[in-house]
Amino acid sequence: MNKDNRSNKEVKKLYKNYFNIGQVGLLDKFEFSNENVIRAQGSFIYTESGKKILDLTSGFGTQNLGYNHPSILKERIEFASKEMLPFSRQFFNQNIALLSEKMALMLPGNLNYSYFCNSGAEANEGALKLAYKYHNGNRNLLIHNENSFHGKLIATSQITDSPEVYFDFQSSLETKCIDVTDIDLLKQTIEANPKNIYAIILEPFSASLAKPMDYEKLCLINDICKKEDIILIFDEVYSGFYRTSNLFYFMNKENLCPDIITYSKSFGGGIASISGYTVDSEVFKKAYGSQKDALLHSSTYSNYVEEDKIALKTLEIFSDSEFINQINFKRDYLTSKVKNLSKFSNVNSLSGDGFHWGIGFEKVNLLNTDKLLKILPLEITKDPRFVEKLYVSAIINELYTKYKILSYACFNKDIKLIISPPVIIENSDIDYFVDAFENVLDTKPLVLIINFVKNYLLRILNKD
Repeated sequence: MNKDNRSNKEVKKLYKNYFNIGQVGLLDKFEFSNENVIRAQGSFIYTESGKKILDLTSGFGTQNLGYNHPSILKERIEFASKEMLPFSRQFFNQNIALLSEKMALMLPGNLNYSYFCNSGAEANEGALKLAYKYHNGNRNLLIHNENSFHGKLIATSQITDSPEVYFDFQSSLETKCIDVTDIDLLKQTIEANPKNIYAIILEPFSASLAKPMDYEKLCLINDICKKEDIILIFDEVYSGFYRTSNLFYFMNKENLCPDIITYSKSFGGGIASISGYTVDSEVFKKAYGSQKDALLHSSTYSNYVEEDKIALKTLEIFSDSEFINQINFKRDYLTSKVKNLSKFSNVNSLSGDGFHWGIGFEKVNLLNTDKLLKILPLEITKDPRFVEKLYVSAIINELYTKYKILSYACFNKDIKLIISPPVIIENSDIDYFVDAFENVLDTKPLVLIINFVKNYLLRILNKD
């Protein structure tokens, strides 16, 4: 057998032995864990077994343009064919210059200076570092919002308020987590820490909760930060590039502009590992404007030409007025279809914006929970919310097994099924999902859970 063509079981074995043993156990709960993917195009993933899977995850926000957009692929092929210099610190990089200019032209206010790196977490850490430097180390407290997610590096882990991914990794950051939308509480926190808060970081749109923040609250927070000289950072890593109802969510409100915005995910057109942050001109100049401070923040691959060129092509696509009109039409169609799902009695919450929606369900009461406790792994059953998680997981597995639809869930403080298709999805594919989902919701929860557990146990029994 070709070494590059391993069976699904062989790949899992390599994962267990050399990559991530826990991830195998996590994915093995679902039917899609038995698949090898051979290619992807547009809204679809194709498996070795011949399945055509409608992807409603958008690669966790990376595939707003769908998989392998032809213009993006062409850009990468052209780069490879020209034998260009991929990286240098000694020569000016015109692609970085053009990419920075393009971001400045697309963003409002004085958001003019950009830095490009490799991931959303890196962009957030770079933004925090710049905010700290802006105050020259004279302020020490960082405020972040409840139910937030900003990454899994040491610093960003400390400002990620999610029970599913949190561990108390110690860092030098002095942080405080509050509900920043509680304006009175925010003012009290500032008064209790006079001239000591250097930044507030928040998600205008929370992808994990599928919940937008109130624009009026965002404007009040912005005004308070301006008055107190606190750097306001908007993390739009997930919600950017038309995942929500504009290029970035905050841009739906005039006169709302942070000091720093961070972004990643679909910035790379679905194939480039690139992220960035863009900073208000005066903030940047005060922090990093001098020669002696010019290299205080950098990384080896922050000047990688190929990624810059692909990001430029991505911005070109997202600047096309006809394409934006198509996005708006699809967004409105998806919104109307998803909102109609609230008619089902077992749907108790529905939130989101644009191409990212979260569906919450009524609490499931199972008469035979004690029997499930005996056959399911202890790691699962000791979770007090395991029945609710089990039901949402069963829905995900049913959508995949029966209808070849890929979705995912967020198990934050709210448990929600996430529907997040690429912006290029066809209306017919939206209709197909809605019909399939309605059929799943018509199925009794106990039946779905029994099928899910049964299939899981069968996969366990078939392991090597």
